[in-house]
Amino acid sequence: MMKKLLILAVFGISALSAADGAKLFGAKCAECHGADGKEASIAGKAIAGDAAALTKLTGYKNGTYGAEQKATMQASISGLSDDDLKAVATYVGSLK
Repeated sequence: MMKKLLILAVFGISALSAADGAKLFGAKCAECHGADGKEASIAGKAIAGDAAALTKLTGYKNGTYGAEQKATMQASISGLSDDDLKAVATYVGSLK
């Protein structure tokens, strides 16, 4: 019984994360990257399906990643928690 509850909890968190990621993406990212993540940003690249999104988002937040977009990205993701970044990255990775 405990194993079933644990499995349900994990899937529930994953579903919640995906929903949160989609909502955050819409609010923080879609303006520049498009609703589907396929619009080329200032850097000229689409982000849909980017498996390294969490590393990049974390780097932007910490100031260790990015070039001319660093300040813009830092402003865009300011106020997002590490869990928020994970949710957004998961959502970005799921976009095809």
